[in-house]
Amino acid sequence: MSLVRVSSYLFLAILLHVALLCWFWSNLSISYHETLAFFNGTTLSAYLSRFGVYLFGQNDFGLRIFFLILHIFNIVLMFLYARSNLKNDKDSLFCTILFMLLPGINAGALLVLEVNITIFFTLLLCFLYQRYNKIPYWLLVFLMFLDESFSIIFLALIFYGISNKNTILIFVSLIGFGVNSYIFGIDIGGYPRGYFADTMGHLMLIFSPLIFVYFLYSLYRFANKKEKPLGFYIAIVALLFILFVSLRQKIDTQNYAPLLLCFLPFMVLLFLSGLRVRLPQFRARYKIPFVVSFIVLIIFTSSIFVSKLLFLVMPYSDNFALRHYIAKELSESLKIRGIYSVKTDVPLQERLRFYGIDRGDRELSYIKKENFRPVPIIYHNKEIVRFYVE
Repeated sequence: MSLVRVSSYLFLAILLHVALLCWFWSNLSISYHETLAFFNGTTLSAYLSRFGVYLFGQNDFGLRIFFLILHIFNIVLMFLYARSNLKNDKDSLFCTILFMLLPGINAGALLVLEVNITIFFTLLLCFLYQRYNKIPYWLLVFLMFLDESFSIIFLALIFYGISNKNTILIFVSLIGFGVNSYIFGIDIGGYPRGYFADTMGHLMLIFSPLIFVYFLYSLYRFANKKEKPLGFYIAIVALLFILFVSLRQKIDTQNYAPLLLCFLPFMVLLFLSGLRVRLPQFRARYKIPFVVSFIVLIIFTSSIFVSKLLFLVMPYSDNFALRHYIAKELSESLKIRGIYSVKTDVPLQERLRFYGIDRGDRELSYIKKENFRPVPIIYHNKEIVRFYVE
């Protein structure tokens, strides 16, 4: 398949993907975690969200537009990175589409999180090294001051430098790890807690369960190889760090899980190589697990896009995406009633604040009280939840 045809398919896939994401964000409300970043955050994602709002107004478009643009860059960068590691452009297209289908990628594509930023710079580092066979030290200097998750990249580069007997890389990585840890800190204290299972569950949700199992198998297979790519070192160090810390404390997987994605092309390479060495008549048994894994992947990813529709078939409090809904519709309902200030619990208060509902003396409650007016929230002609306002 020619590069022109592959590029055309990739363009159409990105176009469809972006259309779905835009439809998805039209239904979203800002979450409490996002309000903390937007109003008080000092991370790069917080500055991006505020800059978007400065340009396009205080609405969901301004809040999320730069994260969507960065997500598109990540897709293109994954394709270029895959091209430098896989045998042909068709394989690179498959790897990129797999990347676009991962539940964690779709869940974090529009949110005010460091996910897209971490993915971008991790893929950029791996691509530049793969393309020019030279570590971009200028990029490492920049990563020292960017985010705490990049301390894991420096740690991985130390092991990679030791493996390849690269003294300069070891020295620079040690400095980078020390500077990054000093600025952001890495908390690995505490007593052993039962967060290991929760962390594994989160990782399975990010990849989908069967894809994650094959991801672990691929890491194991590459661990036995004499020469290992940089992407392997970053992924294995990040995974071991996540699992180790989860034995002692709850870890925010969204900070470190994006580092695992630099190994995705090698997972695809292992699968396609294993498929192609078999004669056509013996490939069916190898394809069946792949088809099942792909179906499960699509189901998990689809559940994100239809999460709002799940309110129609399940109780309000049981929806896994609850924290990303309701606030925008509630603010609109309050404004229709001429109410522009209320008093309620802190998370909801901050979410309403983004949509122009300030803190005031009029109480907003989930519980029906005397002389309180009902404010129902309706999705698709069904009342999902009812608030009461003084």
